[in-house]
Amino acid sequence: MAVSKNKSRSVLGDNPLAQGIFSKTQTDKELPETSDNQESRLNNQESIIKNQESRFLEKTDREAVNLRLPYELNDWLNELLKKGKRRHGSKIPKEVWVQAALELFKVMPVNWEEIDSEESLMSTLLNLESRIKNL
Repeated sequence: MAVSKNKSRSVLGDNPLAQGIFSKTQTDKELPETSDNQESRLNNQESIIKNQESRFLEKTDREAVNLRLPYELNDWLNELLKKGKRRHGSKIPKEVWVQAALELFKVMPVNWEEIDSEESLMSTLLNLESRIKNL
């Protein structure tokens, strides 16, 4: 006797996502912009800024990201790690150095959201560099 196969069912079982227990999360772009949304976003940004000093390089949950660096910058960072290990007996991991650099960028008096191109970024960084050197 031949066994008929049910084509609607997978060998692995039913797909749990097909049952409708999950729903798509709306992004900021999909949400209508209201004054309440703007106000809550500003309040969130202000609270983040106020808490930056206390969280600087604090060990929190981290996400693994793929980061590509130019050879020159990567070589400089590797040399920095080697010298630090020789002098102090232990090294600070690369990811901590990168996190520190990004956190310093974050607190600089620059509106990063206004930067719209690599040229604009370069101009902003050169301006920031000259301001720091003149202090």
